[in-house]
Amino acid sequence: MEEAKIKELAESAISEMDDLFVVDVKVKGNTGNQKVLVFIDGDNGISIDQCGKISRQIGSEMEEQDFMSGKYVLEVSSPGLDFPLTLHRQYVKNVGRELAVETIEGEKLEGTLQKVEEEMIELIIAKKYVHSIAFQEIKQSKVKVSFK
Repeated sequence: MEEAKIKELAESAISEMDDLFVVDVKVKGNTGNQKVLVFIDGDNGISIDQCGKISRQIGSEMEEQDFMSGKYVLEVSSPGLDFPLTLHRQYVKNVGRELAVETIEGEKLEGTLQKVEEEMIELIIAKKYVHSIAFQEIKQSKVKVSFK
C-alpha cells in the first residue's frame, strides 16, 4: 500500500518531465525505521540535481500527508546498471547495448539488443544470430557492463 502511494507521489513529481519515468519503489525495514527507495530513470539518463529535486518534492508530500509512521529515510536515484530491466521503456533506452537475459525456462542468453517491439525483443548473439524473445518469456534482463 505504501509503495503504491509513494509511486503516485513520484509520478506526480516528474509529471512535467516527459523524459523521466518511475522504474520501481521499494519500502524496506520495519515500521518506525524504514528506508524508502524510489528508482527513476530517463530516456537520456537522470542527473543528481534532478534526483535531489524529486526527492525534496516527494519528501515534502510525504510529510504533508503524514502517511509514514515513525522515522524513515528517503532515497531517490537511478536504478543503476546492476538493476534488472523491467519496463518496455528501459529496453528501448538500451537498444545497441549488450544484455544478459534469463528466460523463465532457465535459458541464459547474451547479445546485443537490436530491436524492441510491443511484445518482444531481438538480440544479436555472437554478432550473427538473431534471437527473438517475448517479454512474457523473460525472467530477468540486465545490461552487461563492458570495460573495454
